[in-house]
Amino acid sequence: MVVAEPALPEAHAAAESARAWAMAHRPLAELLEAGLSMPHALARFGQLLLEGGQAEAAATALVCAVALEPTEAALWTRLGLALRQTGAAGQAVACFERSLRLTPDQSDVWLLLGMAKKQIGDLAGGETAYRTALERDPDSALAWQCLGLLLEERREYAGAIDCLLACLQRGGAEVALLANLGKLFYQTGQYVEACAAFAEAVARDGGNAHYREQLGMASLLGDLLAGATVDQALERAVPSLRAAWQAAPQGPRERSLDELLGTVFGLLAGFGHLEAAARVGKRRLELSPQSASNAYLLGAVLGEAGRDRSPPEYIVEHFDAFADTFDTQLCEVLGYDIPERLCSAIRDLTPPDHLYDVLDAGCGTGLCGPLLRPIARTLVGADLSPKMLERARLRGVYDRLEAEELIALLARSPSNFDLLVAADVLVYFGDLTPLFEAAAVALRPGGLWAFTTELYVGDGYLLQPSGRFAHSVAYVRRLAAPAFTEHSHLETTVRLEGARRAPGSLFLLRRAAETDR
Repeated sequence: MVVAEPALPEAHAAAESARAWAMAHRPLAELLEAGLSMPHALARFGQLLLEGGQAEAAATALVCAVALEPTEAALWTRLGLALRQTGAAGQAVACFERSLRLTPDQSDVWLLLGMAKKQIGDLAGGETAYRTALERDPDSALAWQCLGLLLEERREYAGAIDCLLACLQRGGAEVALLANLGKLFYQTGQYVEACAAFAEAVARDGGNAHYREQLGMASLLGDLLAGATVDQALERAVPSLRAAWQAAPQGPRERSLDELLGTVFGLLAGFGHLEAAARVGKRRLELSPQSASNAYLLGAVLGEAGRDRSPPEYIVEHFDAFADTFDTQLCEVLGYDIPERLCSAIRDLTPPDHLYDVLDAGCGTGLCGPLLRPIARTLVGADLSPKMLERARLRGVYDRLEAEELIALLARSPSNFDLLVAADVLVYFGDLTPLFEAAAVALRPGGLWAFTTELYVGDGYLLQPSGRFAHSVAYVRRLAAPAFTEHSHLETTVRLEGARRAPGSLFLLRRAAETDR
């Protein structure tokens, strides 16, 4: 990423400006009277302005100091600090880089460079700068912390944990750092370690309801993994959790027992703790025997055979409950970016000014809708969950929204579409035969079908403990022919499952003409 240095005035112009400032600003005049050279007086004057909250004026003074003494690394560093405070992080990067070219062995400036690069979104450059700072000063707690936070932002959680532990070992023991370490342990399924970190955070800040809640959740999960019965673990954890919920700064809130157990069940299953997840799942089903979600997900964890798709009742119940937090949970927490990648692949294949009649199949809250609208003549969204469709309607991009089972909708829509999009939808179908047959009915000859799957390394399909189906690439290709020809297949990852990215595939198929079949 190329960034430009700030423009410098000619030396004589900088000197004239400095003399004029000295006449108008007594602090600068006093620095000159004390015997400081003009560049160093300007640097000290700029620092005074910066400390007084006048970052723009400080940067102007420091630009003149650098113009008068462009080979002094410290002046470039001070200018970079001032520019960063004005919001000109790109120019700050260039100043820190110039300082380091003049004097490479400055661990503190490498650290500043890393911060500025992160600020402009250059995470790779920021990581390189932080690691260079640590090569020069491996005992810098701040550098370890900064690197850890950057790796966390990139969802490289194992590396982030190592960095924050290194920071703590070197004296960086702020309570927020301990809590962040606890969160990372929690997010990677290391509940014993999470308990220790949150316990220390609570010991230092017992009034923080969030820390107390996280400690309670980690303790509950740890007890279950240690073999406690569900009721034993709940008996120990629920009182402290309720106290934390009541003390929440946004006001008292309460989570139902089923909601609590649902969170615990999902975490245990996601990290592969299937025996503990099964115990929780059975208790959930005892508490809510009528729940289609509880029965289906318990069956998935137990590895029940014979299912060839997710029950529609489960889809509706699960996603209706999930609708209000769906976008935040998937995009911000699970790193879900399939709509962007799938729609980008479609756009790359689309001729200029070409418009499609589009079905966004399993549209959910409509994440694909705004990305498809520019290439859509008509845009229809379909989903089984009424509450997800309510969220999709708020986007205002669909011509029509249908609450209908997908295969039935496709089968009654002969040649209605020339683009079908199914982002993260085939995971709710095991046997894809009926879906492919219906898609062939709904697509016009030459039309595109774009979809994603989760990867099964065997042959055929498999119901996973998550309740989602995975499919082998060979199985998809067998079912596609002869009604569809494969335009492209891309190996990718589709979501965060536990602490790992779940592998999957992105397919673009084209509906064959009758004469090609």
